[in-house]
Order: sequence, then structure tokens, then C-alpha cells
Amino acid sequence: MLASASAAVLAAVPVSAGSSATAATSVSPATALRRLERGNTRSVNGNFKGKNYSPLASTPAKGQQPFAAILTCGDSRTDPDFIFDMAPGNLFVVRNAGNVVESVGLGSLEFAADALGVSVIAVLGHTECGAVIATEGSLTTGDMPGPHLDSFVERIIPAVEELPTGHSMNDAIAANAVYQARQIQARSSTIADMTASGDLAIVSGVYGLASGRVTWLQT
Repeated sequence: MLASASAAVLAAVPVSAGSSATAATSVSPATALRRLERGNTRSVNGNFKGKNYSPLASTPAKGQQPFAAILTCGDSRTDPDFIFDMAPGNLFVVRNAGNVVESVGLGSLEFAADALGVSVIAVLGHTECGAVIATEGSLTTGDMPGPHLDSFVERIIPAVEELPTGHSMNDAIAANAVYQARQIQARSSTIADMTASGDLAIVSGVYGLASGRVTWLQT
């Protein structure tokens, strides 16, 4: 329901170069997203190259210059370097159950954007997400799962409670990815300013555990 062709996502991404601290080596948001898309295609096809776009990736002690930040689930089956066929040093990754936006993660994404100069922030959900399944259960029963599990369920509830009756679990997973991407923009003035100027884009997608393919969504 929420999925759209990746070409439509690419068309909506600003194309101006970054103006952050690493602007000299930053790429446009559209280029950064294409790198992710092509890397996922290599991963799906088993054509792994461990692509290295970062001039510092082979010398990690000298610093880092990732081109994209990924907010994704802590699920052990979702490894962004594998999903996008990237060498270490290319992706700045923030992970938690349900790929939700919370204060520490949001601060980490601000750091990636403002200090490291990433051009894209991608919120990546995945099929069979246990955090979303738990949230659906709480919405059905009215019972929350527990003292600390509540912390991610509470952040997912707004994403799925407005979906129509009879929606699928995949609809809920996609809705959560889109909602969390919009929360980044809404809650961070630093990131909002960078997206407004075209230096940064925020996108969302869902990783298929069975197919290995990322479906980009209209954020």
C-alpha cells in the first residue's frame, strides 16, 4: 500500500551537494541513495564486492567519512553492510528494536549528518519485525508487553493505529518505517534545516528477509 517504485523516491531526493564539515567529499543525496540501491542489487544477486566509497575506510584510525546513515532494527538478520554490500566505514548505523526514533538515536543521526556529512538518512524496517508484531498485539489486547519493552512499542503505536481495519502486517511494518522517518525530520531542527537546504535526504524502506531486497517507500 505504501510502497512505490524506487525511481519515484530517487526523483524526490534533492540533488545539491552537502555543506557540512565534510562537504568537500560529500556526494549528493541522490547519488548516495543510488549507491544504496545498487549495493542492494549486488547483495540480492550474490555479487558481493564490499564496495568502498570512503577515502578513510581502509585507514579507520584516521577517522570516518560515511556517505549514508541507516536507522534499522536490532534484529540479527538485518545487517546494513550486508544488505547494501558495503565495506566498513561507508555506513553510519543506528540500531534498536523496531527502528524507532528515540533521543540517543536521534542525537547519533544528528552527529552523522552535521559532523560526518552523510547525504542520506535511511530508515529501514524489515519483514517479520517482532517489534511491530508486539505492537499489533498490544493494540489488539490493550496490554503492554513489559516495563522496558514498552519503550519501543509506545513509539510504534502511532504509526500503526491509524491504519484501516484489516491491514496486513507488512502494511504496519511499512507504516512504521515511514512514520519514524518523518519523526526524524519533525524532532530535529538540525536535520530539518539540512533537508530544507537540500544537503540531506531522509528516506525509508523495508528489507525483505526472504528476498533480500529493499523496497523503498514514499516518505
